[in-house]
Amino acid sequence: MEPYTQDQWVLLFFLYSVLGWVWESCYVSLKSRQWVNRGFLHGPWLPIYGSGAIVILLLTLPARGRPALIFLLGMVGATVLEYVTGAVMERLFHMRYWDYSDKPLNVNGHICLPVSIAWGGFSLLLIYLLHPPVEELVLWLPGAVTEKVCLCLAVLFAGDTALSVQKALDLKGLLTSLSATGQHLQALEKKLRFAAGQLDMEPEGGRPPVPAGPDHRARESRRAYLLRKLEERRDRTSHLLAGLSRRNEAALAKVQQRLAAPLEDRERLRLEELHTFLLGVEEGIRKTQAEVYARRTRDFQRAVDLLYRNPSATSRHHVKAFQTLSALKQKRERKK
Repeated sequence: MEPYTQDQWVLLFFLYSVLGWVWESCYVSLKSRQWVNRGFLHGPWLPIYGSGAIVILLLTLPARGRPALIFLLGMVGATVLEYVTGAVMERLFHMRYWDYSDKPLNVNGHICLPVSIAWGGFSLLLIYLLHPPVEELVLWLPGAVTEKVCLCLAVLFAGDTALSVQKALDLKGLLTSLSATGQHLQALEKKLRFAAGQLDMEPEGGRPPVPAGPDHRARESRRAYLLRKLEERRDRTSHLLAGLSRRNEAALAKVQQRLAAPLEDRERLRLEELHTFLLGVEEGIRKTQAEVYARRTRDFQRAVDLLYRNPSATSRHHVKAFQTLSALKQKRERKK
């Protein structure tokens, strides 16, 4: 076999990326019982399959006629690629777009033995069944046509990648913001309970009720449902912050009332320190409110897009925030 040209290698990458997308999308759609445009990117391609196919071809084409060696080389090469890709994406986006943590003999959840064996089987399928007709097509195309096709696909792929990376970064920012807000709320609640104890006030608990809107969900799409629930969560957080602000104002008023009366120097110093403490709590509430209001609907929409295209995604960096999003999605799936 003559070596491929650079353009032919590029075309092979795109062809196998598309074939991988067809396989993954059909498989996940059948499991979900609805169409799922699978993958990190928006277009009909999954680069992990294209890259895996290229790695397997580079390693195994010289070993044609030796199935055992093809299986071994393909398994090792694709497994290394999958681990590196998964680790880099998690480092960049704080997300795992596939997670094998519940699979036997996994390594950091990025790879596992059953999937590695499947890569070996895919290598045999690729070399002996899929690649011969694909190779024939690629070699049949004139060089000028191959070059133009690769150029067009590369431009589309670059644009898709840029848009998808931005959406992934927006999801990372949203998860970071949700996690930070949760931590700030816990800290503010703890501070107000401390202040209530210092003033012999009854600590208030629970969340203020949020009025329920009209039930217009019967024909609501999955995406619209999750988007609406995320916005409702933002509203609940706003109501909770308003409740914390009222409690803080009540505590400040009580401190000021006591400071207006004759006091021993030691008691006055304690109340003045508590007054400063409560002013700091008030500033913390304002900052948290600003964080909540700064979240854009566009960020929620992009989070929805990525979560539905990657139903097996997880996040170890923002566990509680991600569990909130996943729980909302699962509730909708049960209603379906």
